[in-house]
Amino acid sequence: MEQAVFISRIENLKCWTPQFSRLYFGNEFCEHLIPSVAELRQLLDFTDEKGMDFTLVSPYATDRLLPGLEKLFQELARRRPGSEVVFNDYGVLRILTSRYGELEPVMGRLLHKMKRGPRLMTVIGKLPPTTVEYFRSTNLTVPVLVEFLNRHGVKRVELDNLLQGFDFSLRDGLGGSLYFPYAYVSTSRFCLTANCDVPEKEEVIGIFPCHRECRHYTFYLRNEVMPVVLVRKGNTIFFENDVLPDGLEGRGSDRIVTEPEIPM
Repeated sequence: MEQAVFISRIENLKCWTPQFSRLYFGNEFCEHLIPSVAELRQLLDFTDEKGMDFTLVSPYATDRLLPGLEKLFQELARRRPGSEVVFNDYGVLRILTSRYGELEPVMGRLLHKMKRGPRLMTVIGKLPPTTVEYFRSTNLTVPVLVEFLNRHGVKRVELDNLLQGFDFSLRDGLGGSLYFPYAYVSTSRFCLTANCDVPEKEEVIGIFPCHRECRHYTFYLRNEVMPVVLVRKGNTIFFENDVLPDGLEGRGSDRIVTEPEIPM
């Protein structure tokens, strides 16, 4: 089982230990949080020194983001051909396959479909077996999607450590990476963290300029219908699941991606 560590900001390099042979770097959820080329170079220097493999993580993208992403892809292709790029946007996949054949595209966890809400666990014991099987499955078992991924050179998909577990095996040469311990529930371009520290805007809801408030504030959401605490970080809701499922390798998952903190 390959061991990777996910670093979403430079200062978290302190979380690296020799058990990790691969470094993930970037952001899946917000275009305002993609790294700079200078930060990418710093991370590549670090992985060169440690002899590690490298994976760049990218979010869903607007047209405004694409030029910045391409600068990262250009630098990565120049410095480290053969590195992985996690895409969470099919437009980004098109750019990767058409312009950056030196890089390996990896399907991000935002694009594979599973039932993510923890509230499911309050009723799953009352459901018939076929329904439970459905909630533990994913669109990665659909032949047309697998064929699409194969046609575009995608050999790996990223997975969340969901509470209900898995009841599927990856097929046709796909490998899986399981993120641990934080799983995401939902994400949006609408960020409720923006202006959260401006008292006069407490009752104002809207889209505001980003000052990266998510790097300073974390909100914990508790409700009696939820079996776990939800965590709001920026524009995304997460929960923590620190129990790894059994039999991962037998179902095609051969990499654990450890998140030392919520990756925002």
